Amino acid sequence: MKAEGKTWNYHDILAQFITMHNKKSNVLLIWSGDWPTYSSNSDKYYVILAGEGFDSTDEAWNWCKANNYGPNDCMPIDLQ
Repeated sequence: MKAEGKTWNYHDILAQFITMHNKKSNVLLIWSGDWPTYSSNSDKYYVILAGEGFDSTDEAWNWCKANNYGPNDCMPIDLQ
């Protein structure tokens, strides 16, 4: 996957997950193919979730902004 000016491999993704998990223990790593939310996309990939729950998309976007995540790094998703 290409993002942030580089091609990410499994080692890069795992390293980012570990870094994030060390800062916040409820961070999760999932495979997009295991969740119906992502089923319409034929590409499957690893996704790092913040482990936070919100009542609305607006609340989630506000959390992203408050934690200095831009729209390419933080995307509120309903996994139900």
